Amino acid sequence: MRKKKYFQKIYKFDETSKSYLIEVSLDDYDDVYDDWDPSPFKKRDIEDEFNDFIINSSEDIPLNFNINIVLYIPLNKKAPKKETALLSAYKNYYKYALEKLNISRLDLHKKTLYDFLFAVFLLTIGYFFFMETENIILQVIHEGIFIGGWVFLWEFFTNVFMTTSKMHNKYRLYKRLYDADIKFMYTE
Repeated sequence: MRKKKYFQKIYKFDETSKSYLIEVSLDDYDDVYDDWDPSPFKKRDIEDEFNDFIINSSEDIPLNFNINIVLYIPLNKKAPKKETALLSAYKNYYKYALEKLNISRLDLHKKTLYDFLFAVFLLTIGYFFFMETENIILQVIHEGIFIGGWVFLWEFFTNVFMTTSKMHNKYRLYKRLYDADIKFMYTE
């Protein structure tokens, strides 16, 4: 029998939905909301502690698995209108996070293109437009242009092979949180 992985020991698996469950016990619906946000409940921010717990739990579970979030609330606090408002606030929060990530991805693509073009420009100038000279100032400028070109080229490769991958994984994580089903369970 295969050895169970860490996340399989901690999180329950729901056979019906074929997803792992992130379970959260709440005293009230308001525990999910940020106390400092004066907006109506549907548009309120999610509490940082709740968000951190959901994100950290989701990061434990590999991205190729689906997740569902189960919120345990005392039975005497059951309120269908608050339930609907919480679902709306949750979806709005992660939709906004996805939109911010999309903007960041576009900015990264622009920066990556800029880094590449500037690297090519500096390396071309350094290679073709400077002749051997005994003047120390021109030698320093020549070396500075080459170093600048290599630095921008390094940034280009870092963005293409590392930053883009991290951002893509973060997008997949937030997308999975946005797509997660939220279930309410009421306890005595």
